[in-house]
Amino acid sequence: MFEKKRLHPITIVSSIAKQWRDLLLPLFMAVVLKARDVSMIWNIAVPAVALFYTTLAGFFTWLRFTYQIDDEELRIEHGVFVRQKRSIPFERIQGISLSIGFFQRLAGVVQVRIETAGNELGKAEAVLTAVTKEEAEQIAQHIRRAKEKGDSAEALPLAYRSTHPDDIAFSLRFRDVFLLSATSGGVFGALAAISAFLSQLDDVISYDVLYRDMQGVIRNTLDGALALVVLFLVAYALSVGRHLLRYAFFTVRNQKETIIISRGLFEKQLLTVSKKRVQGIIMKENVIQRLLGCVSVHIIHAGGSLDGGENGSIVLCPFVKKERAVSVIAACFPEYCIPQQFQPLPHRARVRYMLRPVYVLAIPLGAVAYFFRPWGIGLLLLLVVASYLGYKSYQMAGWAISGEQLALRNGMFRIETMYTRKHRIQSMALSATWFQKRKRLRTLSVAVMPRMFFKVTDVDENEAEAVYTWMQ
Repeated sequence: MFEKKRLHPITIVSSIAKQWRDLLLPLFMAVVLKARDVSMIWNIAVPAVALFYTTLAGFFTWLRFTYQIDDEELRIEHGVFVRQKRSIPFERIQGISLSIGFFQRLAGVVQVRIETAGNELGKAEAVLTAVTKEEAEQIAQHIRRAKEKGDSAEALPLAYRSTHPDDIAFSLRFRDVFLLSATSGGVFGALAAISAFLSQLDDVISYDVLYRDMQGVIRNTLDGALALVVLFLVAYALSVGRHLLRYAFFTVRNQKETIIISRGLFEKQLLTVSKKRVQGIIMKENVIQRLLGCVSVHIIHAGGSLDGGENGSIVLCPFVKKERAVSVIAACFPEYCIPQQFQPLPHRARVRYMLRPVYVLAIPLGAVAYFFRPWGIGLLLLLVVASYLGYKSYQMAGWAISGEQLALRNGMFRIETMYTRKHRIQSMALSATWFQKRKRLRTLSVAVMPRMFFKVTDVDENEAEAVYTWMQ
């Protein structure tokens, strides 16, 4: 029986910093925005109480958290007031992810995230915030032994180990980070964040005065254009900073049974992905990326929460030329074939694709055109644009079968192409509405993981049946 251990004391500092990060905006709202309405004592007392509480909570959380390793399982006890005990058998563990944040780097420790088959997507089964590399190695060794006993051995190498340079299958250049920031839609997200933040400053900013000043600026076309350029540059800088923190030093190493992904500027995150648990591959491309001939590549992994991925999706290549993406996939997953030709949808489905976005926009645009006529009538031209986008979506949609592999492609503004092997498909379904039955069309849906579906709408009835027969 092994002894109980506590996490490294740097966990206290990390916990306090995390809680202060979460409290930063509420404290700003409570102290800065209300400074004119309350006394100086309030401005001092609120941060002091928050600091005392977070320090106390961080200390007792660390003190009450213990873990224990034996030959068959990992045992964790935690909880300040309510003591909770958890046992995780090693044979249930599907993967280990390591990250080295700012505080972990100062103390020379790592954070270990443990993934099991039964936990909810997006959440790790257990997180050891700060343990030594030797202890992380010990956990990996016990997992390896347990899997060997159960005849289900999977390699679980720890990603902080040095590997041969020839193992590098892909690395993201710094200049690509800037292109990624410009093409991923992050700029619009930053603009939305700026707007949301400014909307909370009613007590500080006099919007009546600001509106009058803006009217004067807008009258001068050059000043108005300059203000928009400055706002866009600020949003772009925020987007670049966010992507730089996340994807700097992004490297993919290809080993015999695993893929090792490392990334991060200040917080070094290392992820070991077992190739045996990859359910499929997704290639995504938005309008701008398609013009540049670039895509982003994701792998569907049973345990994608290790990367913070949504619904089991892990980023393999954030931004890469399409030709390079094909070579990376071939090197890491040689069983996958990236077809150049897809089976297109039948011509009788074209009108349905062209009218589908028009149905969504017709009523709101019609209302705007009616109440703001005559100038609002010009907005009806957007219906033509929507119909054209629907036509392009029809052209891009399709499917392809290559041996034991199925590929589905769809999308309008962002095209997604999913590749999966027959034995990875959990379920396949054919459905049809009354309108589709009249046109002899079907919707083909495929599930490769729970709550993770891909579909192509308006496939020819006979072709859909052929795909369903192939699956059987």
